[in-house]
Amino acid sequence: MKRSKARLGNSIVIRKWNLSNIFKAIRKQGSISRIELTEITGCSAGTVSNHVRTLIKKGFVIETKKGISSGGRKPIQLMINPHKAYIFSIEIEVNQIKIVMFDLEIKVITKSVIPITYKDDYQKNLEQVFFEMDKMREEKNLKLDNLLGIGVAVPGLIDKEKGILEFAPNLGWKNVYILKIFKDKFNLPVILDNEAKAAAIGEREFIYPKMDNMVFISINEGIGCGVILNGELYRGASGNAGEFGHIIIDNNGLVCHCGNKGCWETLASESYIVNRYLKLSNSNKELTKKEIYQIGKNGDKKIIEIFNEVGRNIGIGLVNIINGLSPELLVIGGGIVEIKDYIYDEIIKKLEESALSISYKKVEIKFSELAGLAAVYGMADLIINERIKFI
Repeated sequence: MKRSKARLGNSIVIRKWNLSNIFKAIRKQGSISRIELTEITGCSAGTVSNHVRTLIKKGFVIETKKGISSGGRKPIQLMINPHKAYIFSIEIEVNQIKIVMFDLEIKVITKSVIPITYKDDYQKNLEQVFFEMDKMREEKNLKLDNLLGIGVAVPGLIDKEKGILEFAPNLGWKNVYILKIFKDKFNLPVILDNEAKAAAIGEREFIYPKMDNMVFISINEGIGCGVILNGELYRGASGNAGEFGHIIIDNNGLVCHCGNKGCWETLASESYIVNRYLKLSNSNKELTKKEIYQIGKNGDKKIIEIFNEVGRNIGIGLVNIINGLSPELLVIGGGIVEIKDYIYDEIIKKLEESALSISYKKVEIKFSELAGLAAVYGMADLIINERIKFI
């Protein structure tokens, strides 16, 4: 009896996995035949046929014009029905919140960026998010039934299973029941994840789909990392693996919010750039990060030197990642990409000086190509993969 239950459980898991993979393959190809699906997914012709039938019946996939024949009847092509359902993907940052609506092809339908105006009151900020989501939905004449789910990426430590943001130090939020709050409001499936992990998924799925070993380094007010090992996101025992922002690179450095001194993010983040400039400028006027970046781009030597210094400090942290994990690819994302032209050479110099040559010669260094949207793309992918299993 137990054995039969185990077999049944395994068959259900396999079915869900196959259904999700077949849907993803159709989405990525844009237009594909059933025969091509069997080759790409490794599923049998019968499995592909059954799952495609389910996807068509539920309205997630449609048949389209016939493809090119290699002899005999022309194969019917399959494609995603982009308007069957939509996804809300949200990234909560330290000073702003991005809200993006995607269709099923993961194309941006509409997006909005709202400032975080209530630093010490997460509820008021989330009420603003809800108002904006309702507004975006109404502008597109969509009902809640048209939504597949909501993905929320946050800059901090999470309990993914319970949907709790446990601590976001740079944001100041602690023990926020994100999943429950969103479910109570919309009564839709909700997924919570760390923004750097979501960004790693987004960059890998949409820019580097064949890259099996990569690390995404998200550098904003703090530093977070998402690690892809053997084609899978590595979460670790706690679910929060990848907190490389807290590797110590200077024992006598600044005190970090984690309690240690000289953590990588205290010396290589955007917060460091702002604080360093304010300290050196002796000015009473507090400039924003964007204002400081623009002054540097206009040629201010003092700021450019700070940029170069941060580049070197970023390089120190990357040395540790390269030596420890030996990835094929390092992708640098987050707001720091705005000054990539000022930090890249310094990063490379430090890597050439200090990284183990056997690992360094195997790694590529890239900047994110998703223009600050890597995390919301990643959350959209997570929502689709999770929800398609249950149609």
